Amino acid sequence: MSETDSENEAVQNESVGVSIPDEHVGAFVAEVFEDVESDTTWDRIVSALVADDAREEWDALAPSEQVAAVLSAAADYDERAVERLAGIPTDRGKPTPEIRDDYDEAMRCRRNADRFRDGVAAAYDEGVVGDDELVAAVEEGEFDTGVIAEREDELDRVANAFDFEYRPYGGTLMHEEDGEDDENPMDDFEAW
Repeated sequence: MSETDSENEAVQNESVGVSIPDEHVGAFVAEVFEDVESDTTWDRIVSALVADDAREEWDALAPSEQVAAVLSAAADYDERAVERLAGIPTDRGKPTPEIRDDYDEAMRCRRNADRFRDGVAAAYDEGVVGDDELVAAVEEGEFDTGVIAEREDELDRVANAFDFEYRPYGGTLMHEEDGEDDENPMDDFEAW
């Protein structure tokens, strides 16, 4: 007997689950968010996200609420990047200035989203939140791997169509260009 298309599709969509002991869940989640090439700190992320006149309200939030807010801001940047990239037509031979502007804005949003999540990992590493608080923040905030995957698919589509340079998500396995080791990844961080 052969499998039907719906059976094949069901098999392809199955997830493989691995049980993680409760005492390691926070560390696992933080590692998912961490960018080992970045030196992001929680204070830098808070400074980039929270205006000075809103700092008192921010400080009144529980640490898990702060982390949830940062994750939600990262998700917003992911969605904005997807919108920008999805609106770029790839049926042209050369990119227009508007296409380049949309691509650059999508890349800025991507950087911000990834750095915000790296800041969440820093919050865990720095002791701002513990295991339970980090898990609660992830459940309360927004973190959608589907949107991140869509962002990367759209980025790949546009970059390949116009031969734009970019570093694929998970670029820690890629080789470094000369001179990149001395750069501070927070230098071009813009949250506006």
